[in-house]
Amino acid sequence: MPTTPADWPATRQSRLMVPFARVLMTLFARFHAAGTEHIPDPPFILASNHLSYYDIPAFHLVMPYGTVGFAARKYRGTWREPLFRLNAIIWITQFSADRDALRAAQRVLADGTYHMGIAPEGTRSRTGGLQPGTSGAAYLATRAGVPVLPGAVWGTEHMFKRLRPRVVVRLGPPLHFPQGRAKGDELDAYTEQIMCAIAALLPDQYHGVYAGNPLIDQFRGAGEQAQTTAR
Repeated sequence: MPTTPADWPATRQSRLMVPFARVLMTLFARFHAAGTEHIPDPPFILASNHLSYYDIPAFHLVMPYGTVGFAARKYRGTWREPLFRLNAIIWITQFSADRDALRAAQRVLADGTYHMGIAPEGTRSRTGGLQPGTSGAAYLATRAGVPVLPGAVWGTEHMFKRLRPRVVVRLGPPLHFPQGRAKGDELDAYTEQIMCAIAALLPDQYHGVYAGNPLIDQFRGAGEQAQTTAR
């Protein structure tokens, strides 16, 4: 693992991913993106739902160069590792306080050149609906003082199961949390906001455990207001 943020080859590796993603989404999907006007300048955290391995190339078609993502350590040494390494990654132990991985992510954000991509659910959803979010995105956002860009993707779960399914990526207005050492209930509250902002971008059938949460309508309203203002 590089010892300084400047050592991250994020731009070079993202340039490898983008042509791969373009071919994949052109040949095997009908791709659509919305909300790209919400992308802030780095550093920031892209937080999204996670349905499939194909979520990653879908987001690479709309995000600026320099995405650094987490990858589950269990995939190191498997046939999937070369695919993960098309992107700049930090290996992380899932569902644990992996301090080395979190410190590496903080160095990336502190450098200010790149952005982090995080799936707060921690793993792919087997049902398609959102699973409870973990606090990693909120933790990093508050420690680093960077915005969280909510993102949603759907249709990737049907790739190579249906003929050219419609794949959609949507981005919403960034969320800003107070910088500091948030813990406990604060992190839980920020995580709920992140997950409901993601849910607000998704069709209702993908809301999962957040279905019916009143925050979803609030974020939908904020997103519609932002779109109206931009016109």
